Amino acid sequence: MTRPDGDAVDEWSFSARMLNLLFEAAAAARNGVEYTNSQVAAAINERAGRRVISDETIRKLRAPGGPQPSFDKVAHIAAFFQVPLDAFKEGTDTHNAVAAEANRLLEARRERTEQVTRQVAEESEGVLMLARSARRLDSRGLKLAMEFISSLQKMQKSQH
Repeated sequence: MTRPDGDAVDEWSFSARMLNLLFEAAAAARNGVEYTNSQVAAAINERAGRRVISDETIRKLRAPGGPQPSFDKVAHIAAFFQVPLDAFKEGTDTHNAVAAEANRLLEARRERTEQVTRQVAEESEGVLMLARSARRLDSRGLKLAMEFISSLQKMQKSQH
């Protein structure tokens, strides 16, 4: 990696895995909506007040074995994701801590998604059971069932 003046920062490689992990973790925090490369580039450029990175550069940086970005680009990416520069240097305590936190967010998101999926499945089963039962009713029975459901809804509303 090189500084804006062209001097090498040190001998470590930029972690594309960390960049992708940060994209995923940000999505988890945004209800599963991942930033696009274009959105990240636009936000970085707007914050910098000049064009410092393109969406194509971000795409390349996310690919394994991609190019090594300049110090300036890494600093802007780190600022966007609100992580220290060392988060992109594999093997450092900072990298490991940021990765652990990102993975914790992803796991919490997965657990929540699984919980919601289970709830939806349970509710769907209840609705299917009611529908199967309603199919066996005649028009009078359907009318009585609808009145009963309406009464139950009113009772529930009054209890809350």
